[in-house]
Amino acid sequence: MSPSPLSPHGPSPDTASAAAPPHRRSRLARRTALLAAAAVVAAGLGAIPLAAGASAATDLAHQTLPAKDGWAASGTGTTGGAAATQVVTVSTRAQLVAALGSASSTTPRIIQVKGTINANTDDAGAAVGCADYASGTGYSLSAYLKAYDPATWGRTKVPSGTQETARVAAAAKQAKNIQFNVPSNTTLVGVPGSNARILGGALVLKNVDNVIVRNLTFNSPEDCFPQWDPTDGSTGNWNSEYDAVTLRGATHVWVDHNTFSDGPTLDSASATYFDRKFQVHDGLLDITKGSDLVTVERNRFTNHDKTTLIGSSDTDNASALRISIHHNVYTGITQRAPLTRIGQVHIYNNYYDTTKAGGYAHSYTINSRAGAQVVAEKNYWKLSSDRKTSQLLSGDGTGAIAGSGNMVDGTVTDLAAAYNAAADSSKQLKTAVNWTPTLTAGLESSAKDLPSSLAATAGAGILTAAGTTSTAAAAPVAAAAAAPAVAAATRTVAADGSAQYRTVQAAVDASAAGDTVSVAKGTYREVLNVPTGKTGLTIRGATGNAEDVVITYDNAAGTRKPDGTTYGTRGSATATFAANDLTVTGVTLQNTWLRAEHPEITDTQAVAVTAQGDRQIFRNVRVIGHQDTLLTYAPNATGQYRQYFRNSFISGDVDFLFGNATAVFDRVNITLRDRGAAAGGNNGYLAAPNTNSAKKYGMLITGSTISSSAQANTFSLGRPWHPTDDAVGQLVIRNTALPAAIRVAAPWTDFGTFPWRSARFHEYANTGPGATVNANRPQLTAAQAGEYTAAAYLAGTDGWNPTG
Repeated sequence: MSPSPLSPHGPSPDTASAAAPPHRRSRLARRTALLAAAAVVAAGLGAIPLAAGASAATDLAHQTLPAKDGWAASGTGTTGGAAATQVVTVSTRAQLVAALGSASSTTPRIIQVKGTINANTDDAGAAVGCADYASGTGYSLSAYLKAYDPATWGRTKVPSGTQETARVAAAAKQAKNIQFNVPSNTTLVGVPGSNARILGGALVLKNVDNVIVRNLTFNSPEDCFPQWDPTDGSTGNWNSEYDAVTLRGATHVWVDHNTFSDGPTLDSASATYFDRKFQVHDGLLDITKGSDLVTVERNRFTNHDKTTLIGSSDTDNASALRISIHHNVYTGITQRAPLTRIGQVHIYNNYYDTTKAGGYAHSYTINSRAGAQVVAEKNYWKLSSDRKTSQLLSGDGTGAIAGSGNMVDGTVTDLAAAYNAAADSSKQLKTAVNWTPTLTAGLESSAKDLPSSLAATAGAGILTAAGTTSTAAAAPVAAAAAAPAVAAATRTVAADGSAQYRTVQAAVDASAAGDTVSVAKGTYREVLNVPTGKTGLTIRGATGNAEDVVITYDNAAGTRKPDGTTYGTRGSATATFAANDLTVTGVTLQNTWLRAEHPEITDTQAVAVTAQGDRQIFRNVRVIGHQDTLLTYAPNATGQYRQYFRNSFISGDVDFLFGNATAVFDRVNITLRDRGAAAGGNNGYLAAPNTNSAKKYGMLITGSTISSSAQANTFSLGRPWHPTDDAVGQLVIRNTALPAAIRVAAPWTDFGTFPWRSARFHEYANTGPGATVNANRPQLTAAQAGEYTAAAYLAGTDGWNPTG
């Protein structure tokens, strides 16, 4: 029987023997701006819910730092470019450079970033890379490695000579291209709803005053030319140059509602030379060289090692480095959140998760050294099982950390006492400081609600054009203001009738775009369809445990409808999700159809989930089936349809991850279901992608665990479904544990007459008994691995990155 055009195979038999198919603005002028904003609030016109209390009755671009909101509110306060006579919108690197103008200018300016600005482009917008920067300098990595190999160069002196000179020249070319020098009196803000992003760029605020940076995503710049320093530590280190945002001698700076990450190239993808990681990232947000009066709030920092450095030297200006850090989220961060020297630093109401993420394992959170005076209060730590409370702080014996109300997993904990009890006597933290914070706007009395509240209020993409957070309904601020936004609704579902709806479909039908459907514990036997008009819908299990909420049905492709026709592969799905910007979390989606119970049916594909929208997120879900469990579908084969599966469970036996969309399976547990084949027999196939040949990215399985109780050498990793001439499947399986059930010698299989070697199948750094390297198992190089990350797959044309 011919395979269905919507399935990678025809019927699949149950027997293993059959084939399974500085100049500062005047104090008066700046104070007047703040007083005017305060007057609006006092007059009752400031009812609009503001992001961190930003000045009311003002659009996002013109908002200024509120009074008493951290150290940046000191003295003249921070107003950025609020006095600018026009707003400039930029979408390219060249436009941003032109809008910033001279770094020495003091003319107020507001610059809005719309979409993604790729710093690694030339003035015409063409992409440039490391080879372009190295061109004409004489630098090559291979020559550099040969010249400074410790075996010949030694470990007692830093590199010098021809290749080091060439490296410096190449680095200077890169710096000229990717560094953006921000002048005084500037507001740099992302346009709401545009996924505003600076990709691979480095903002530099050097000896400037009065700057605001808001609502932007920063993908950390990658240094093409790290320097090898064999004298750095006992084994040497590769040192990179650029931070996403650098403050050097900058004053009155407000960094608010941004997202910082190493994506799309994480450290785990970096090569190793001289037994040390070839480190291409430096800091995310460093505040050094006597910078002063800075407020860092409601940002999201994720997937990075050395995050924030406050003070670059033990001899920095002792009267500077007054910094406030509050209401930020830190996940997948190794260290420096922050590392502090000398200054008076207030750290409050932040949320820290020490769980290893993206390959970044926690080392410590806050370090106080060189006499730093830190007050850390009412922060919340989620402590992973591999970490201890004594490992959250760090010091050198001269720094102090005071403060109270800090919580670890919901319990108020004396962090300094825990650290000191375990630390060497020479590294003890002092617990008294020489100052008392007074600029504490927004300081919450308890940290207990921070995990939930900051999830909705920290990071880029949350602020609206009015300067509110998108989770709040905007109230009118003046007679001429736009009508208030309609708050998103939550529709509740319970099978026993105790909620608004008895079925999930009824709640979906009643929902508007952006609503949430909350499903109570229970089993819901229904077919679910979320159409394209439900953009931004969230479906979540009310308990947070995916096993508690089960949506199930049992159609197969060959099951007959009432009219006598059959459902076909896509029609067999228990759940079909067509809406863009969808989130599904905390539920089980399953198709329980069994071949053995229906011998009369030969079209045995039975889909549990069809995902066919763009920017869809599935977290903490269980997708359960047998043949064709999960279809990741692109209705337009060359179109942009991205689906992200994270921390989830998926099971099946034949081609159960299949389709032509771009799909990432990140930290997913995948079970290959045993169909009874003897060792060396045929139990089935994990994946069957049919990616269009014009698309670079198809499927990625990364950081996951594949398991099976099946006999050894009975499962293939995949085969290339080839329903059309331009379908050339793309799949990378990397950094994933593989079971003995995988056919170790040859895990890829031809699909009919289409050979697997014509597809784009690769592995990288897999582990477990099912992993090996041989001629039948193509591997990515370390350099190629940097191009095939979750962030790279999902970035698309809009820079989408849900991996944080």
